[in-house]
Amino acid sequence: MRNPEIGLAMATPYEAIKQQRIALGCALVVGFILIYYAGAPVFPVIVGCLMVPGMSVLRSWFRSRK
Repeated sequence: MRNPEIGLAMATPYEAIKQQRIALGCALVVGFILIYYAGAPVFPVIVGCLMVPGMSVLRSWFRSRK
């Protein structure tokens, strides 16, 4: 069992993705709203929605390799 007080600092990439479920879901909802209702370009919205959870996963992966 993993200690929840440690947070993302010592998490594996899979655990970091599991912890970022709400952020990823919110990013997808905002992305759909921007694309369909605001007429935003599709590619930049998708890249922006995937960048934040991806950065947190990479950050936790690099920290756990030490």
